[in-house]
Amino acid sequence: MKKTIFYIIILLSFLGCQSPERHPESIRVLILSGSNNHEWKETTPFLEKIFENSGYFQVDVTNQPDTLSYEIFKKYDAVVSNWNSWPENDLRWAIKAENGLLKFVEEGGGLVFFHASTSALYDWADFKKISTGAWVDSTWHGKISSVKVEIENREHPITKGLSDFHIFDELWINAEENDNFKVLGSAIDDNALEKGYKKQAAIFVSEYKEGRIFHTLLGHDVRAMRNIGFQTLILRGTEWAATSKVSIAVPEDLQ
Repeated sequence: MKKTIFYIIILLSFLGCQSPERHPESIRVLILSGSNNHEWKETTPFLEKIFENSGYFQVDVTNQPDTLSYEIFKKYDAVVSNWNSWPENDLRWAIKAENGLLKFVEEGGGLVFFHASTSALYDWADFKKISTGAWVDSTWHGKISSVKVEIENREHPITKGLSDFHIFDELWINAEENDNFKVLGSAIDDNALEKGYKKQAAIFVSEYKEGRIFHTLLGHDVRAMRNIGFQTLILRGTEWAATSKVSIAVPEDLQ
C-alpha cells in the first residue's frame, strides 16, 4: 500500500511538471536577449514563460544576437527582441547578423519589439526602416503609474475584439515615429496629462516587403508584463507577425 501511494505521488508530481497542451502547429520563436537597460534577466524568462504557457509557441533564447546569421534566423517564424545596448547607441552588430535579420524580415519573417527594444542600433540605417518607437532626444517619461490603453483600430487581426484596458507601466512620451507603421492603439497617464500632453501612440504594426512587424511601448518590467492586456497583445501580435493571421482568443475580461 505504501509503495502504491509513493508511485501515485511520483506520477502526480510528474504530471504537474508537464508543459501546457501544445498547439499542433506551433510557431517557432527566437527571443533576442542578453543586453538591455531594463531588467532583462527577469523579463526574458518571464516573456519565455508567457509564450510557452499559451501552448502556441516553441521558444528559443539567445543572449548573443550579434553573432547570428540568416541561416539561423530562417529557422524561426518570428523573432522577438528584448535586446538593446542603451546608452551605447553607436553599437552595431556584425554585418552577417544585421543583414541576416533584414533578409529574414524581407523574405516573410515576423519581427516583434516591446518597450525599449527599439532603442538600439541607431547607426544602422536599415533598422530605422523596420522599427519605430525608439527613445530619441525629445522622449521622456514620468513615474510608473496607471496607464489607460485605448484600442484605436478594432479591425486589425491583433486588436479585433479587444477592449480598452489599464496597465501599471512606464509610458514613454514623444517616442520616435516611423510613418510606415500603422497605429492600432494609444495610451495616456496622469504624468503626461499634467504636462499638457495628449494620448501617445503605443501599439504599432508594419509590413516590410514580405515580412510583418509588431511593436508596443508597453512592458517596462515583469509587473507590467503580468498584465493580461500586455500578454494578449504580445501573443496575438507575435502570431500575426509570424503567420499574418490571429487565432489566439481574446480573454473574456478584455472582450
